[in-house]
Amino acid sequence: MSEVVWIARHGHRQDYADLGWRKRAERPHDPGLSAAGVVEAQDVARCLKSEPIENIVASPFLRTVVTAVHTATALNLPIHLEAGLGEHMSSKLFKRCPEPLPVGEMADRFPQIDRHYRSHIIPPFPETEAEALARAGKALQQLVETFSGPLLIVTHELIGKGAAWGLVDQRSPVRFPTCGLTKLVHEQGQWNMAFTGETSHLSQPRHPIPEIWNYLLRQIVHR
Repeated sequence: MSEVVWIARHGHRQDYADLGWRKRAERPHDPGLSAAGVVEAQDVARCLKSEPIENIVASPFLRTVVTAVHTATALNLPIHLEAGLGEHMSSKLFKRCPEPLPVGEMADRFPQIDRHYRSHIIPPFPETEAEALARAGKALQQLVETFSGPLLIVTHELIGKGAAWGLVDQRSPVRFPTCGLTKLVHEQGQWNMAFTGETSHLSQPRHPIPEIWNYLLRQIVHR
């Protein structure tokens, strides 16, 4: 059983830096990282390089995989892609099920990926926010039972929150800025949050969501 869990959110997204990217992209639902996001991912790798992490599990979406690759390279570890840690399957955000690239195709691009790992949970589409939080918590519960040694999770903001709540009894406030770190520790029979939303390892100013995205998200939510 893993008794230390690190949870990282992916780095700054490509489509947040280039507002025209979605119109040109073949897979507009699956952006990678912006140049700033790559720097954030490198900062996470430097921060965690000295930690005794033994396993890395990531959401199968491109932005989380690219974020995880930097730490996997620094630690010489494989990346296990877990669909249960994937993006919130919201019908308010996606017109159809947002599918990540097949594992084999992703592994061709990133040799750190474990081709043989099979996900514990396949999320349905659509799912409510409450359902997404619950499945993220269940996914992390299963992962800490599956793996031994300190575990790194690379996922999305809402899913990181649900994952943490799956282990910590009370719904403690949790924060997941891009490439922010949360650490959970199992001690004296229970999970405790050592810290959340830590960004002191990041070398550049924070990159808030552009105001146009805040506007568009408000339109989607209130439609």
